[in-house]
Amino acid sequence: MHRKWLVMLGIAAAVAGACGKATPAAPTAPAAAAVDTAAAVSAKAGSTCSIDIGATTRPLPALHFMTGMFAVASEQANLNCGLVRSLDAKLDAVAQALDQTPPNFAAGCGTSSALLNELQAMVARGALQNISFPPPAPDAPSTLLGLAEELNGSWCAAARGELTGPGGQ
Repeated sequence: MHRKWLVMLGIAAAVAGACGKATPAAPTAPAAAAVDTAAAVSAKAGSTCSIDIGATTRPLPALHFMTGMFAVASEQANLNCGLVRSLDAKLDAVAQALDQTPPNFAAGCGTSSALLNELQAMVARGALQNISFPPPAPDAPSTLLGLAEELNGSWCAAARGELTGPGGQ
């Protein structure tokens, strides 16, 4: 259980270290450059057809990183607006659930499970590529699907009370 928190904290550190950069790069570049690409794609948030959860009150770096990778993948796949809006709505709902005090892990689990199902279906039918990137932290997933599965599993474990934060909180 603590391994998952370490992976999530590692992802958080990778994202935090890359936040100030603005040079886009391909998603197969180093992790910091992959975050830069995600930020560049997410910067299109003014568009009605983009993936961006926007700012959150609580630090949710793993969710922001995953959102950025979804944005990169959807941009590369040139998804139609309906699919992009569907992914964005689910990511927004996960963000709203986790951006509460305390986080609503049950809602985050349910919505991220729906998001994971949609992602798996899109990858299976070839509508979306399961992009890969250097792991943002040791032992972290290095594909979009792997990242979505890992985070969904963490949020669902927290909802079941199986996963606690650092210090047993």
